[in-house]
Amino acid sequence: MQLQIVTDSSADLPKEIINKYSIEVVPLSIQIKNETFLDQVEINNETFYKSLESSKEMPKTSRPAPAYYVDVFEKLSKKGPIVCITLSSGLSGSYESAVLAKSMVNAKIEIIDSLNASLGTGMNVIKACDLREEGKSFEEIVEKVITYRDNLNTFFTIDTLEYIVKGGRLSSWEGAIGQVFDIKPILYNLPDGTIGTLEKVRGRKKALKKLVKLVEETGKDFTKIKIGISHTKCLSEALEIKAILNESLKPQEIIISELGPTIGAHTGLGAILIAL
Repeated sequence: MQLQIVTDSSADLPKEIINKYSIEVVPLSIQIKNETFLDQVEINNETFYKSLESSKEMPKTSRPAPAYYVDVFEKLSKKGPIVCITLSSGLSGSYESAVLAKSMVNAKIEIIDSLNASLGTGMNVIKACDLREEGKSFEEIVEKVITYRDNLNTFFTIDTLEYIVKGGRLSSWEGAIGQVFDIKPILYNLPDGTIGTLEKVRGRKKALKKLVKLVEETGKDFTKIKIGISHTKCLSEALEIKAILNESLKPQEIIISELGPTIGAHTGLGAILIAL
């Protein structure tokens, strides 16, 4: 029986990777005005971002109900043991739902809190898939993914402060000042799975250069690791960063994806995230 790998839709994995590794994806929910949609099931990225641009209201996201995980776990348990990697418990209740579902299913299941978001979660999932391809045991995969997670760096920037203001993380006055002075925050994942601010720079170009510099300064052996870059509707800039990192660091692989509704609802357009 083969190990089964589960994640949630916040991981923002490209469809080709989901299909290649037969990853099961549990959807989070997106509420736009008075309508609720299942991420990547009832609404796709294109439709969501068109709605985001035209709506004055902040979309709301909610974790998968435990019942979704129960259904997936019961189905997959017939094929083998399960490793489930979720969006950070510091940002969502997806992990809590998965843990509750595990207690309701008689199967060998390990729930791993990614302590991350978007491709920060997705790179943990890819690591689990690669370890499975190498023939590692269930226990080895769990242990190595947790070690990988604890050493993963995620850096990102957003192009607009609008959604941080709408989400209540920044006052409207601070947001207005930030817009006037073209302030771009440089953010990163904290060990507890929440988000911190490294610094604030002026201008988009400086922000993107800072992301590249932060990656380089991690001092990792890039020839042995994969890098994930996710973005919200700024593919050309993501490709530019990919080219720079390929040239300077020679990583094993760079994976690019688009942020989906779950994370994009909180970042708005123009977000760039790098996970390694």
